[in-house]
Amino acid sequence: MKTKERLTQALAESSAPEWMIKNAINGQYDDFESQHPTPISLLVADCRANGLDAIAARAIDGDFDASKEESDAWFESEGKDLLA
Repeated sequence: MKTKERLTQALAESSAPEWMIKNAINGQYDDFESQHPTPISLLVADCRANGLDAIAARAIDGDFDASKEESDAWFESEGKDLLA
């Protein structure tokens, strides 16, 4: 399961606002899909503002950081161009 899918599930199970769940689905909080420079910090701020302290703590602990596989996939699709 992709990290953003695990986050989406965790947000839904925590009764997060629908807009946060949509942000997770769309990759807004994802290390490699987000256009935000610090997506995990954004996730933590949004969680804290909406009373989702347990999800914020998990994010701080790295539970929603991209996996090695996701990192490798990003490098294969986009990262190699940065080395050229």
